[in-house]
Amino acid sequence: MTRIKCLFAKGMQSIRNHNGPATTDAATAVQLVASRDSADFTAELRSVAAANPGRDVIVLAEGAVLPLLFEERLRKAAYAGPTIAAAVPMCDVSPLYELVGRERRPLAPADAILVDRSAYCMGLRRYYEIPRIHPICAYLRRDALDAVLSTAAPGSAQQALDGFVRGWTSRGLSCVLTDFLYVGFEGEVPGAVASMDRIEEQAFARHHPLGGLRRAVNEALKNGLPAVSTPGLDTRPVQLHIMHYWGGGLDRWVRDFSRADASRVNLILATYRIGENGGQRVVLYSDPSAAVPVRTWDIARAIRSTATGSLEYRAILEQVIAEFDVEAIVVSSLIGHALDALAMPVKTIVVCHDFYPVCQAINPQFNGTCVRCTAADLAECAKANPLNRIFVDQTSAEWNELRSRYVELLLERGIEMVAPSRSVEETMKRIEPRLAAVPMHVIPHGVDVDYPRLPYPSYRAGERLRLVVLGRLSLHKGMELLRAAKEGLAPLADIVVVGGGGNGARLAEACGWRCIEKYDLEDLPRIMAELAPHAAILASIVPETFSYTLSELWALGVPPLATALGSFRERIVDGETGLLFPPDAASLVKLVARLQCDPRVLASVAERLATHPLGRTTAEMAAAYEALVPLAPRPAARFSVGIGHENALTEPYRHLNEAYAHLSQAYDQVRAAYDQGQEARAQASMETARAWETTFALDKELERLDTLGVGIHWWRWRAAQGVLDHWREKIHPDVKKEAEKKK
Repeated sequence: MTRIKCLFAKGMQSIRNHNGPATTDAATAVQLVASRDSADFTAELRSVAAANPGRDVIVLAEGAVLPLLFEERLRKAAYAGPTIAAAVPMCDVSPLYELVGRERRPLAPADAILVDRSAYCMGLRRYYEIPRIHPICAYLRRDALDAVLSTAAPGSAQQALDGFVRGWTSRGLSCVLTDFLYVGFEGEVPGAVASMDRIEEQAFARHHPLGGLRRAVNEALKNGLPAVSTPGLDTRPVQLHIMHYWGGGLDRWVRDFSRADASRVNLILATYRIGENGGQRVVLYSDPSAAVPVRTWDIARAIRSTATGSLEYRAILEQVIAEFDVEAIVVSSLIGHALDALAMPVKTIVVCHDFYPVCQAINPQFNGTCVRCTAADLAECAKANPLNRIFVDQTSAEWNELRSRYVELLLERGIEMVAPSRSVEETMKRIEPRLAAVPMHVIPHGVDVDYPRLPYPSYRAGERLRLVVLGRLSLHKGMELLRAAKEGLAPLADIVVVGGGGNGARLAEACGWRCIEKYDLEDLPRIMAELAPHAAILASIVPETFSYTLSELWALGVPPLATALGSFRERIVDGETGLLFPPDAASLVKLVARLQCDPRVLASVAERLATHPLGRTTAEMAAAYEALVPLAPRPAARFSVGIGHENALTEPYRHLNEAYAHLSQAYDQVRAAYDQGQEARAQASMETARAWETTFALDKELERLDTLGVGIHWWRWRAAQGVLDHWREKIHPDVKKEAEKKK
């Protein structure tokens, strides 16, 4: 992030853009600094216009904090329609243009740049007509300027612009405010800028079109404004990652990939369930480090597993592709998504982090690793496989149809697949033979771990081993296998469950083992150094596709004891880089007993791991994907204006703003009454108490609104409207009286 400000000078001056390349059109506009002590800005503007015939003019004020390509963004708004005369960005110099709440101002220049980036992504790329423009940063179209400049009266920058607006209005021209550009401002705001017609100020306070954007940006500010990318603004091509949000390895891979891929903007479209009884949310993140999404949709018809098609979901995808200029899609998971993700008119690849949706159980393990999956096999699996209990919303016949359509789309569109290990490719093609015709590439996951290799803790034959069980535990991850091995392991080893989550904590308690329920990844070397384990158990009973945990153990130099399934069997050389055992409790106990009796085995593995290569980095992995999906740099500021969609959230936000406006009026009335003598003071005290009571109660009702979820559950707006109407009557009793008169 770079601090970006104007270079200031008195009088006329063109300001060089320090924010990156602009397009040819924006580069033709001349920039004029409005000095604070300028005696006649109109005359200065005439001189600049005369010296630059045919060129648009950008008016700037001393103290403006200018973000990336602000000129071109304003130009797009100014030329979005034939009757637009001028365009201005959001700026906190007046309620008409403000974005950031007063309680969070003033912003440091660096934060102002981040707010602009957030607004660019969160805004709808729309523009809205306003009755006045400010001199902090204003783009004036030359054809409109020529129509009024010759007759303009002398005055300050704000006075001159006010006169222009009156002249344009009489000619049927309009001035607009953008929702995709925010300009910060340092210094004292000139009174002429801050002042505004009272009626217009109140009208905008109640019905300002940026109510939703203001709420979203200020919420992000409250939570700590993160870095946000600028898709479609800079020259980097844009690709979209599609995933579900369950945490774990998939989430880590997408975010690691996005951080490592500096040549592209990587958006993330994720889905997750709301509550146990249904409801589904789709969220868009513009940056892998972002904690706050830039778009949120709650879809009415929830996708419980994967839908063959969904109008709502398809509309979301089309909106994201259009608004953010997406050129490629990387499908990492279709859980919570629809197969429409494979039908978009952009380059698409599928990354096999698991075997879904070819395998309904996610992992093809049913009485051993599956070697086929016919319709009959699928029905039997749904009926009797204890590992197939997650997606039960479709019958076996329906699931078979979904799987068939999935493969058909891959073939029809020539979609290539990527597997992190050869075992995934082999298993996928074995259980779905038609995938033999689909190009499948093996690109192992990249891992960036700079862990110190731990010294191996030697032991004598017969001495108790120190073992760790690393990673989250579940039925699939071997929780019951470990429980069954408890008695056999008791005389052989002391065991600590590290990062097992709630399931791991319960298992450890039942088995009498120690447990570290959660840990941060950066703390793992310290934890493992303190525990000094002789080995770590990876007890998954399903075929893992890669396993970050295995890579981390190798980086630390801790020998893994892993089930002989999937990528474990492929990646581990038994007896050299780890030890394998069949996925059952007896085999684990037998292996540990052998290791306790013969310390040389683990010592030999640890010695080899001390020089074992860690594999490719995340940057090398990203480079391999770039070769698979080549994308060239794109023109800067290529985004489209005016294509964003309003949604049902807008109206509740406006009503909330109106409720706050009514409350502010109530305070004003109380303050006015307080100045009217002793009797009025007593009355005012009562009114003040009522106002505070009203405020407290209104806060409670706003909490109730949050519970209703009007910000995300748009269909509840009637209930929200009822809450607001109730409090409008409390704040203004005359409203209720007038309503009763009309009845």
